[in-house]
Amino acid sequence: MKKKGRIWRVFVVALCLGSVAPAWATGDAEALRLMEQVRHSLPDVPLSLDASLRLLDSSGRPLKTVSAEAQLTRTDDGSVARYRILDAFGSVRDEMSITLGGAQADFSYATGDPPESAPLPDLFASIAGTGVSWMELSFSFFWWEHPRIIGSEKVANRWECQIIALDCPPEYESGWSEVRLWVAPAYGAVVRGEAWRDGRAIKRFEVLAVRKLRQVYMIGDMEIRDFENGTRSRLKVGRLEMISPDYTPEQLQELYAPVVW
Repeated sequence: MKKKGRIWRVFVVALCLGSVAPAWATGDAEALRLMEQVRHSLPDVPLSLDASLRLLDSSGRPLKTVSAEAQLTRTDDGSVARYRILDAFGSVRDEMSITLGGAQADFSYATGDPPESAPLPDLFASIAGTGVSWMELSFSFFWWEHPRIIGSEKVANRWECQIIALDCPPEYESGWSEVRLWVAPAYGAVVRGEAWRDGRAIKRFEVLAVRKLRQVYMIGDMEIRDFENGTRSRLKVGRLEMISPDYTPEQLQELYAPVVW
């Protein structure tokens, strides 16, 4: 089953635009510029990675850990991101594919190993009891309409950020009403986000560590706090590789060099 909507993958390169401005290209001029900077700062190479989704207790110890895989490939008119959630034996439990082109996206969901097509799940529901949803995993809000700057704040006493609010598209309003992103212009990166509903924040996602790839930054470790039920979750990237990389060992060493923020 497929569903169309505006979406962004955290590892997807900014898409080529036609002569007609996409829907998200309306709003506060500075907010538009910053969101474009965020999208353009993301890797533009095919990627394969392993990650873990963890539900934590109050002291930060994992109560549940689920392994995941992701792969990003380029197409002539966009990108395809494929997520696989694995069971305890390493078999595929869920698979979500997102096809990007312009400002639209197609979602395709499957279950089992080998995966078989299934109805699209609630994108805001917890994945396998981890507290992380498909919406957070997909970072679709990077492409939502009408971004606007609503303030500024220094995060973690390190990053000077502009706070950008984006309204949730009508097809997703059952989950959130808006998202607020703390964007650090010096890095072209989002370091914090909040999901809002009914005038209050219900979730916060905070970047704890970043990875560097080809001189750009991407999320390596993120904590998600659910203010409604008090839970905490972690999304952490482990193995990260370029698919068929055409680089020398020296270039790869530079690409994977550690990052200090």
